[in-house]
This record gives sequence, C-alpha cells and structure tokens, in this order.
Amino acid sequence: MKLKTKLTLAGTTASAILMIAVLPAEYGIDPTGVGGALGLTAMAQTVPSGDTSFEGTMHFNIGDYDPAAELIDQSVQGLIHLEDAPFHSEVIDIDIEDLGEVEHKFIMPSDTTFVYSWEVLDPKGDGVYYDFHGHPSSEDAANYPEGFEMAYAKGEGHAQSGSFTAPFGGYHGFYFMNIEEGPITVRLTVSGYWEEHKEMFRSVEGEVITNEAF
Repeated sequence: MKLKTKLTLAGTTASAILMIAVLPAEYGIDPTGVGGALGLTAMAQTVPSGDTSFEGTMHFNIGDYDPAAELIDQSVQGLIHLEDAPFHSEVIDIDIEDLGEVEHKFIMPSDTTFVYSWEVLDPKGDGVYYDFHGHPSSEDAANYPEGFEMAYAKGEGHAQSGSFTAPFGGYHGFYFMNIEEGPITVRLTVSGYWEEHKEMFRSVEGEVITNEAF
C-alpha cells in the first residue's frame, strides 16, 4: 500500500472516530446520530463521582485591592510581616578556644525573622557541637514555665543554613562547643530583624569567662 493511501486511510479513520465516539461522549455533539444510538451522548451529561466543585465562600483577612492606595495594611496572615525599618545584615566571626564554648544570642520580638548560615572555617576534625534554641527575657520569664527554653536544632557538624521566625519575644541564637583540636572560628552570616545581638556565654575548659544576664 502506498504511503499516500495509508495517510488518507488513517485520516479518514480518525475523523470517523472523532464524529462517532469522541464528540458525542465528551461534548454531547452527535452529528451522525450513531453516538446517541450507542448511548455515548449520555456520558457527556454525567457528572463524575469525584467532582471537586466548590460552592462555599472563601474568606481572607484582606481588603479590596486599591491600586491607587498609598498603603495596603492588610494581607493574608503569614505571607508578609511589615517592619518599620530595613533588615540588618551582618557577618559575625566567633572565635572559640580549644575546649571552648560560646553562646551568641539575638534579641528578637515575636514573629520577626532572619535567614542565616554558619560554618567552621578551615575544619580539620568534627567541627562543633551546636544547639540553636531560645528563651524569654528575664522580664517575661514569669509568663512561662520555670526554666522554659525552646529547642530549634542541635547536632554536630561544620555548617548549617536556614531561616528562623521567633515563636515568642526573647533571646534566640546559637551555642557552639569546639570539638576540633585547637582553636577555631565559626563564621555566622545573618540577615533579618533583631533588636540586638551579643555574646551571652563563654567558657574555656569549664572556666566561665562571660556570663551575661538575660
């Protein structure tokens, strides 16, 4: 059979299937009448049992969009949190002695966020033991259970990156214990919102060097 004849036959067959089966079953269109006789047009009128049409009303805590407005002060909760000032961005080198421990905290209001990366510079061993956690200030401590702290991440390694949103106002940050051999530097790069950050605790071989009150 010649190629031209094959193509003509294939096109004719496809057109017949379209008119006899597809149009009646999918769209209820039956130009030949065969679809109705075969019951195919009824299929187009059937609503599938898995229909997911939504008839309710969705409500968001947003106002009508006004493109001419100077300020839009409402948004879907959790998607945007407006601040009164630009975000901070800093690189903080934390030097830790051999057998040393350091705790560096950021004072943050509730619902403020920062993104961070820390790494041990030139590691030669296991890096650090780290504990990322937070606790309220001494002024707010009475509103929480005694000794309350919230843990976010802990483990051992050379680096970590992430984002963090303060679940409550207070002190949030990192405790590092040097488990390398010899002194190290942990470089912390952070951008976001905080009121202040500072070294809260430092010890060497168990001897406390710095111990700031919260």
